[in-house]
Amino acid sequence: MILHVGHTKAKDEEGTRKTVSHQAVTGDIAIIIDGKSLDSELVRLASLLASHGRCNIHLIHFIEVPRTLPLRAGLPEENEKADKLLAEALAITGRAGCHAVAEVVQVRDVGLAIIEEARDREWSLIILGEVRDVHHREHYDRDTMIPYVLAHAPCRVWVVQDPPAEWAAFF
Repeated sequence: MILHVGHTKAKDEEGTRKTVSHQAVTGDIAIIIDGKSLDSELVRLASLLASHGRCNIHLIHFIEVPRTLPLRAGLPEENEKADKLLAEALAITGRAGCHAVAEVVQVRDVGLAIIEEARDREWSLIILGEVRDVHHREHYDRDTMIPYVLAHAPCRVWVVQDPPAEWAAFF
């Protein structure tokens, strides 16, 4: 079950675009925004892709609600953080001249929710970020989420991982 908490729309525009492989696809690009260091890079990457194909970008922040709480539970701290993250991401897409939709979604299982959203919205690409530091796993466990999304997604999935610490100076 999924509960959509907030929805911000820039401008709706259906489009066809070409991905890096130049294979034409229909649908939009989804970026999972989770507050990690890669978020802005993922948004810039999606903006670059979207600007060439004139498609929409979906900026999604999932809040995983513990089973001890109702799915519709008010989580003001989490929602405030999500709003800030999505506002930053929308600013990046705006500067790039891309159309974006930002949304906060409260769910029980993030991986399953990503797959359901991808099917319902007919996304053509999901972009996920992976941060190497295991201390940054505050929202959900990527050890199970990323493999689940890769195995079940009805579209392409790109997983972008940050460089190792010793390489960070080069990026």
